[in-house]
Formats: sequence, C-alpha cells, structure tokens
Amino acid sequence: MCGIIGILSDYPVGDYLIEGLKRLEYRGYDSAGIAVLQDHKIQVLRTVGAVNKLEQSYAASPFVGNVGIAHTRWATHGGVSEKNAHPHLSCKGDVAVIHNGIIQNYSELRQRLQNNGHIFRSDTDTEVAAHLLEDELGSGKSLLQAAIAIAKELRGEYALVFMLKDFPDKMIAIRKSSPLLIGVGQNENIVSSDALAFLDKTNRAIFLEDESIAIIGKKDIEVYTFSGQRRKLHAIELAAEFSLPDKESYEHFTIKEIHEQPEVIAKVLEQEPGSFTLFRKEIERAKRIFIVAAGSSFHASLLGRSYLSEYAGIYSDVVLASEYKSVAKWFDDDCLILCVSQSGETMDVIEAAKTAKQNGATVISIVNRSPSTLEKTSDAVVRLNIGAEVGVAATKSFTAQAFLFYAVAKGNMQAHDAVELKGAMTEVLRHEAMIAKLSDIISRSKDVYYLGRGLNYAIALEGALKLKELAYMHAEGLAAGELKHGPLALIEKGTPLFLINPEDDTYEETLSNGVEVKSRGGMLIGLSTKPSVHYDFFVRLPEVRREFYPIVESIPLQLLAYYSAKVLNKDVDRPRNLAKSVTVK
Repeated sequence: MCGIIGILSDYPVGDYLIEGLKRLEYRGYDSAGIAVLQDHKIQVLRTVGAVNKLEQSYAASPFVGNVGIAHTRWATHGGVSEKNAHPHLSCKGDVAVIHNGIIQNYSELRQRLQNNGHIFRSDTDTEVAAHLLEDELGSGKSLLQAAIAIAKELRGEYALVFMLKDFPDKMIAIRKSSPLLIGVGQNENIVSSDALAFLDKTNRAIFLEDESIAIIGKKDIEVYTFSGQRRKLHAIELAAEFSLPDKESYEHFTIKEIHEQPEVIAKVLEQEPGSFTLFRKEIERAKRIFIVAAGSSFHASLLGRSYLSEYAGIYSDVVLASEYKSVAKWFDDDCLILCVSQSGETMDVIEAAKTAKQNGATVISIVNRSPSTLEKTSDAVVRLNIGAEVGVAATKSFTAQAFLFYAVAKGNMQAHDAVELKGAMTEVLRHEAMIAKLSDIISRSKDVYYLGRGLNYAIALEGALKLKELAYMHAEGLAAGELKHGPLALIEKGTPLFLINPEDDTYEETLSNGVEVKSRGGMLIGLSTKPSVHYDFFVRLPEVRREFYPIVESIPLQLLAYYSAKVLNKDVDRPRNLAKSVTVK
C-alpha cells in the first residue's frame, strides 16, 4: 500500500519527487524517503512521519540530480523507523530500491545473503532486493538478465523500482501482482504506483502487465516478461477521472468528498450501454453468485445483495475478500464472481478474481479507477465514474457503489432516480452544523453503537466503520433484532446508540429496540423521517423511496465521523495505521 515514484529527466528531479509523494500519501504515511543520483553517488534522505517532514528536511539540504526515486510507506515488515524507511541501498551503495508489496521469502534470502557477506541495515523485506541486484550485476549480467534472475528468486506480490549508480540513464521496474505504471513524457519518463503522481507532467501512461520487467530511460522504455520475451508497448490517454485532486475551499479531502455526493451520483449512470447490458446478462445467467469485497465496499455489497434479491429475484452471497478461500471450492464454470473495489487494486479481491478465473468461473467487477488490475482480470466491468477519492475513508465511492447496485438490480438506468437522490442528499447535508455539535458529545464516549434492520443494517455497519476509521473510537454496528442476544449487556448509562430508523417496513420493530436501549440508560439518537419522544437527539431524514434510505442515511454518519475526528484532533484524510488502497494481504 506504499506510494512509489521514480523519474529520469533532463531537469533536476528532487522537488518534483517530493510533490509526487504528496499526491501518493493516501497510500501510506508512516515514513518517507528520497534518493537522487548526484555527482555519481546515490544520495538518500529518509524521515519518520508524513511527507511534509521529509520536505522540511530536504529543503534544508536539497539534492541536485536528474534521476531519482522516492517512497511513502505503510509499514508491513519492520517497525516505523528511519532505518526501515525507503529507499534502501545495497552494501556498496550502488543500488537503491523502493517497493510496494510483500516479499514472502525474504527471511531465507536475507540469511543466504548475510552468509555471503552482505550487511543489512533495516528490518524490512525490501532490502533483500537491493542486495540481490548488486550480486547479479556484479556477476556480469545485463540489466535485463539481472532483473529476470531477481524475479525468479522473489516470492510474493511486489512492485520494485531500482536506481543504479553505474547506469545513471536507466531504471529497472519489476511488477508482480502490485500496481505499477509509467508516465510517458517529453525527454522524461516517470514510474509510479499511481498516475496521480505524474499527471502535471503527462496524461499518457503505460500500465505494466502482471509479471513484467521494464528497463526505463529518459526517452526509451523496454518491457519484457519474466521469461525475457519483449512485450508490445501501449500508452493510453488517461481518462478525466485521473485529473489531479484539489481540496478547493474545503479543509480536508474527506469533507469535500462528502459534499460532492449529490453532484457525482448522476455520473454513476454514465455507463456504456453495451458494458452495462453485458454486466446485467452475466448476472442473469449465472447459477451461483458470490459478491466479493472488503471494507466499505463489503457494506455496499450487502445492500447490493438485497437489491438483487428484491428487484431482480436473484439470490447471491456476499463474501469478505480476505475470507474468499472458505468458498473457493464453489468457484466453477457455473459460478459468477462479482468483485467490488474502488481502486481495482485491492489485493484480496484480485486474488479471489484470479482464483475464480483459474477455476473456470466468470468474473465481473465494479470499479472506480480505470484501468486497474481487477478490470483487466474481469469479463465485464461497470465503473462508478465519480473521479478520484483521496480521503482514506470511503464516502462518495460507498454511495456510488450502492446506487450502481440498485441500477444493476433494476436492469436499467433512470435519470429521475439520480435526481431524487441528489435532492435528498442535498437536504440531509443541511444538518451539518447540528451534526457537528452532536459530534462534540459523541466524541467523549467510550463506546458508540449503531442499530439497523433490513436494508438499514448495512448502514449500521458502515456508520460504525467510519467512526473507527476517522475518530479512532470503538464503534459497533448491530442488527436490531439481535440486540437481546447479547449486545444489550453492553448498554450503560449514557451509552450513545444511533437508531437508523426511517419510516419503512422496519420502523415499528426498530423503534421498539431503541426503547429497550433507552430504558437501560442509553442515549438514543434517531435517524428517521419521523421524530419520537424516545429520541434524545433527532436527525431528520428526507422522505425518499424505501430503497434509497440507506444511501441517504450514510451521509449524516459520515459527517458525524468527520466532525468527531476534528474534535479529537485526528488526521482526517490520513487515519492512523490505514491506507486507501490495500495492495497487500
């Protein structure tokens, strides 16, 4: 989930690398580092913390060079420390490497290298790659031969970029099951884990296929398979949704993206008719359907399952991507796997898709970023079309996924649906000031609970997840009917419980559950179209069709999590220990 960038240019690259890291920081921000080839030596600077700390240190003593690499880290192997920050150097300092992913067999490689005299300076899995390349090049191999040898040695999922003191006009990039692409510029080329890093330079990019090796120069790019066969290059013009994000007048990307939801919801319906029709037909003809997702996408998929059941008469099961192996025996040629991932790079989802394809199943996907690894693995794809989502906590992607599931279940795309939702979303956002005040009370609580029934249960789960992600508070989403089967024991005097309770077919039963909490001293916050004497606080929902209530309900809970995080002085766009795209297992 780390962010990586490397550039070869006719111009000094240090400041540009720092700016690129800022755009990649959603991928990890435990530590950051930069390496530039200056005066025939690889100069390295690394810091613990966010990229702005690296920027401050770098400004005091910048490097001057036209070739460089940089990295922002989400820690996997080795703690958060300067020695574990990337880039990492080989023993002689002739090779520098940055890495996203996991090298599974690093322990045995490290032991072998140490036995051969290599000295390690970090606790990471990444450093073995620098030492391996130093050995391979030292034996007289060419850049391509050395890269092939390394690819054969390493097990795991990784994107590696190497800078070389003795080859100042070249970089090596190796991709295996982890995103990597090359921005093609004028007399400069840029390799990165995300196009956001180089969009101010170029909107032409080569998306490296899996198990690819790229030898990159300023004016030339050669790409090979792991067996050494030359691949054809295909540079594409990046779509509008890859445009550089801007906070505009908002304090954080997260609140900007919450407010964007009324405007972007209609973009969900901007599907290519042929793609949408094929997607729907694959669902209709499947004998068995598994929806595979993680995090907020999993909660949107729970809604999707209900929509498919109610409006299409289709049964499906929803599986957490990290648990897909428990049902993988059912992945066969009668099975459809519907994968949901905002980034299209979620490792567990991609692994499930690849396993399904190997077993003969059909794979279809809902994604936002395009192209992506998941998209290339799929037989049919529909896209959210909502633009970049920078805030680590999913907001507009969640509501867009839910709405797209609804359109797929209905089998058509109706503009009036988007108009109705836009109006309701706009109306509920008018409660922002009141929710901000409520968050001041909620943020003092030890535990917070969310209760929902039917379609609203998924929103209870999603609301709790948002509070955990942004405010670092213990929160739990509960099925209303399960309250008496254990969770009621958790209620103490003043314990906040959000009752997600629009006037639908679940209203009376859910209100009764809320009264049970209230009678035991709990603080009851009602999200409903109808006030009640039992509510200590009331957030009024606009009246919409029953199927749209969950989408609208999610917005006040997003606002609550955001303002609770602000009260607690948390880093809203960069929650502790989290990253936007989970590209490791």
